[in-house]
Amino acid sequence: MFLFTPLLGAQSDSQACQSLLELENGIKVLIDVGWDESFDVKMLAELERHTPTIDLILLTHPTLAHMGAYAHACKHIPSFSSIPVYSTFPVSNLGRLLLQDIYLSTPLASTRLLDSAAPPVPLPPTSAEIDSYCTKIVTLKYSQPTPLHSAVARVSGKLGSITITAYSAGHSLGGTIWKIQQAQESIVYAVDWNHSRENCLRGAGFLSGGGVSVETLGKPTALICSARNSEVVSMAGGRKKRDEMLLDAIKKTALKNSGTVLIPTDSVGRVLELVYLLEHAWRKDQELSSRAKGKGIGLFLVGRRVRRLGQVVGSMLEWMDEGVVREFESIAGGDRRGNRQRDDAEGKGNDGNKAGPFDFLHLNLVSTQGHLNRILNDGNERGKVIIASDSSLGWGFSREALMRLASDEKNLVVLTERSDGKLGWAGNLWQQWKEKTGSGGEANATDWQEVSLDGQRAELDIPHRTPLEGQELEAYNRHFAAQQALTSQHQSLLSNSGLPSSMGAEPDDDDASSSSDDDSDSERQGKALTTANSKKISAATVMLGGATPSRYGAGKVDIGINILLRGKGVYDYDVRGAKGRNRMFPFVMRRRRVDEYGEVVRADEYMRAEEKAEEDLLDATRVKEERVMGKKRKWDENDAKRGGPGTRKGKETGDVGKKRRTGKTKERPDGDDSYEPDDGEQEETEEGEVEEDEAEDEESMLTVPSKITSTKIAILMRFKVAFIDFAGLHDSRILRMLLPLIGPRKLILVGGREHETKSLANDCRKLLSGRGTLSGRGESGADTDVFFPQIGSKVNAGVDTNAWAIKLSDNLVRNLKWQNVRGLGVVHLIGRVTEAQDKKDECRNGKKVKLSKSPEAESKEGGSQVEQKNALVLDVLPPALAAAIRSVAQPIHVGDIRLADLRRVLLDDGLTAEFRGEGTLLIDGVVVVRKGGVGSVIIEDGGGGMLRRAGRNGKASFVEVRRRIYEGLAVVSGG
Repeated sequence: MFLFTPLLGAQSDSQACQSLLELENGIKVLIDVGWDESFDVKMLAELERHTPTIDLILLTHPTLAHMGAYAHACKHIPSFSSIPVYSTFPVSNLGRLLLQDIYLSTPLASTRLLDSAAPPVPLPPTSAEIDSYCTKIVTLKYSQPTPLHSAVARVSGKLGSITITAYSAGHSLGGTIWKIQQAQESIVYAVDWNHSRENCLRGAGFLSGGGVSVETLGKPTALICSARNSEVVSMAGGRKKRDEMLLDAIKKTALKNSGTVLIPTDSVGRVLELVYLLEHAWRKDQELSSRAKGKGIGLFLVGRRVRRLGQVVGSMLEWMDEGVVREFESIAGGDRRGNRQRDDAEGKGNDGNKAGPFDFLHLNLVSTQGHLNRILNDGNERGKVIIASDSSLGWGFSREALMRLASDEKNLVVLTERSDGKLGWAGNLWQQWKEKTGSGGEANATDWQEVSLDGQRAELDIPHRTPLEGQELEAYNRHFAAQQALTSQHQSLLSNSGLPSSMGAEPDDDDASSSSDDDSDSERQGKALTTANSKKISAATVMLGGATPSRYGAGKVDIGINILLRGKGVYDYDVRGAKGRNRMFPFVMRRRRVDEYGEVVRADEYMRAEEKAEEDLLDATRVKEERVMGKKRKWDENDAKRGGPGTRKGKETGDVGKKRRTGKTKERPDGDDSYEPDDGEQEETEEGEVEEDEAEDEESMLTVPSKITSTKIAILMRFKVAFIDFAGLHDSRILRMLLPLIGPRKLILVGGREHETKSLANDCRKLLSGRGTLSGRGESGADTDVFFPQIGSKVNAGVDTNAWAIKLSDNLVRNLKWQNVRGLGVVHLIGRVTEAQDKKDECRNGKKVKLSKSPEAESKEGGSQVEQKNALVLDVLPPALAAAIRSVAQPIHVGDIRLADLRRVLLDDGLTAEFRGEGTLLIDGVVVVRKGGVGSVIIEDGGGGMLRRAGRNGKASFVEVRRRIYEGLAVVSGG
């Protein structure tokens, strides 16, 4: 059984993607937790409704459309954070930076609650909370089959029947095509993939060895594929032509006209392709990188988490294209030493030959609004290239930069992806570019085209986060105190009744987790909230709502005995009238970290006392040396030196206020006395502390109860717009070529607009004609059906097979004789299927008498007895019947043989063997061997093949060839 329900991203203009897969035994798998640039919480209503029944979450890409709502769901949807999550290593780490960038950049991500009476903005996830959510994600490698009952999976129960495998999807670093296997079902989920290699990204894993491998992604029972870009034909010239067009646009605008080129893109996904391309172009082209007397072009990457991005991307080279890996290995190996020796001998050097693939020699990182303003207002006539997030131009630094560049006709905005159906600036600019150029950037375009907006005026709504004050703050505190009280009480009832829930629990980090399995109360198990409990909650809500609120929120809001652990300054708790766990002092069970190698060993726990004393003495000496009279010291500076918890260095985000180099330091070129540093380089060294303070102020706003206010701004648009496709997606041609090669039995199309989805469905019906039918509502058909469901509609895409699970009896297992065939064990069975014998009858036959059980216990065993009777067992045949069957049973040949291997063996035996035509081997001119398909070998005697030849021990050619073929196969005899 396989049911598919698209929660988001089916026949829709929105690119947000959420898909729900329901498998056998009621297993529900959620793939992607996407959002779009509107950040509308109503889009997540279906996700919240299905959350209590979801067993597993898989993530495909570190983009807003695939992972944007993950942090919001973990914080604001009860029990969502307790669901196991799987992804690749880059998706987990880059997704962490994406989510932090979203919540630091746009107030709209702090969305309104579904309840209209609620305060405007709940507290969004902080950077530390996002770190904790992403740390829980289990990371996998490509082509690594992972049964979910294994130790690395950390899940058990009904998920034990599933095996998941990640394959490369292209499009983004770590992008994943998921293969889910369960019994007869083999499901491939491929949304937003790119078949071709790029500058730093590898292609999708469909093609291997010149075709689609059945062992990997070929011949699935169901293929879920995206219809996005299904009406687009890629530009002639491919990646090389695309890169040339972007560099030509930059040279024309920034180098010749001293303008600014703004390239809006995403935060951590496609931006890596742009960064790699431009950084290496600056290294090779002296005209772009020359800094002498203000020449050259400044290159800037702007984003809230770009510094951290520059650090983590260097640890993900193994996930990139093979060319990037070879580049890194050549630099780290002998080539780098040879370059250094040659440069020293010649007296000149080239930083580009020594730098790694992602060592930014020319790219300047900008992470604050103030730094961006100083770059745009420096008054320098030097051209600039600014890469900023987000591609929608609706939030992030791309919107801020465009507002300041809009009035200058020398500036150019390069759109990097199609924005059909999108609202906001990106969609508006895309539509104007299409209308004025009369094209959609397809294959007939031979060069990039720019259009001018001719002084159009536009009004923008700029959202701002404003702290709550007065009555609004009191109402906010009262509302969320009541909500948390209900959540805490609900969790208590669920845990006492044995139901899983993470509502109101402590964050489940690597060191500790709350345990509530042993403190249940018999009087409260399975009961709902009573009237008395509701009255207690209401009274507690009023009391907490009237309390003096703290700066960060609602003050003391925990209800129950756990206030003794979580509350500050709370040492007493009245247990009179309390029941169950609230009568006992709270206890938190410390969970030991265990991986596939066993328990994690902490070295500091085995440190001797004298070693600890020496470390404490060294720390005290360092602090004493740093305290010099007359030297200013910032608060928590000692922690900063050690990376303590009170500093930015000690945070999980790992940001540092001072300039941190991701690669080699930018040095003055030899022989260039007029060298001037880049704008960003000059200011970062002088104003690093200012940037740190700005970032801390912006992040502290996330912990303050706020509301969203909107300001309208009128802008005069005189800049130019161009489009160069850097989306990195499949096109119409590759879709129509690959789908027949993959050969799915069921095809489900999602992730596209309505007309392009239906168009692709009609084409697939023609391509797969004779093999299936077309179904728009999920109706079952022949072998290959094409489904294109709408959002919320359920599709039954399971395979129609009759399969039963049987057990082998002990007598049959003892008589098995296994044979090895290419690493697999093969055995031929002849037996009789019977029903399983009742264990109770076996015990009675063996004269083992047990004490009589109560009627209730016997009634409980009634259901299990029925299941046992329905169980099937394959047992040995009676001796008389076995002898009769064994006499007529034919041996079975298992395996396959390649004609090239057979020819080599025959040549070694002295026979002449040569290929004649495709799939035909001629031996001694008289015996012909043909391949009739997989596992089918045909031997024909053209006359004289049975004659004995001299010098071959009297063996005929036909007999010798047949013997060699049989030796290459495993013969499993019947019986």
